[in-house]
Amino acid sequence: MAENEINVGDKAPLFKIDSYNAGTIDLAELIGKQKIVLIFSRYFGCPICQLDLKTLLENLAKIEDKGAKVLYITQSGEKVAKEFIESKGIKIPVIPSTKDALYKDYGLGPMVKEAMKQVRTKVKEAFAAGFEHGIYEGWEPQCPGEFVINTDGNLIHAKQGWLDLDAIIEAL
Repeated sequence: MAENEINVGDKAPLFKIDSYNAGTIDLAELIGKQKIVLIFSRYFGCPICQLDLKTLLENLAKIEDKGAKVLYITQSGEKVAKEFIESKGIKIPVIPSTKDALYKDYGLGPMVKEAMKQVRTKVKEAFAAGFEHGIYEGWEPQCPGEFVINTDGNLIHAKQGWLDLDAIIEAL
């Protein structure tokens, strides 16, 4: 369990950060306009993260149709991130962070037991889908996670672990 654990009902920790592909992202300015979905990945070289990102992008319209904006957080450095964003045509804002910044603010520490249990199966899925392991970046034990913030700035969904698209859509 991370030391800064945050839960449904808590105010979302605010941030103002330069994204890799969409200028400065100020969460305080976005709150109130629409719901926000924060996806915390690990890094673009992670095959499971690549698989989850593909699923997210393929279902982006389902999230946007519910009036939400997706922000994607990664540990990947600028060079790798920009190459990946360009090669995949990613339009959602991609935001850099380290384990001591946004991940920590949102209570994401080392990978939780539930996520660890899924690694072997998800890696097999990712490799079967043609994803390969790329450059290792950031803190390898980092737990991914997802959060949905309502227009009042409160968390209405908070999960540590791999992408759960159904839970996100249900929360919206």
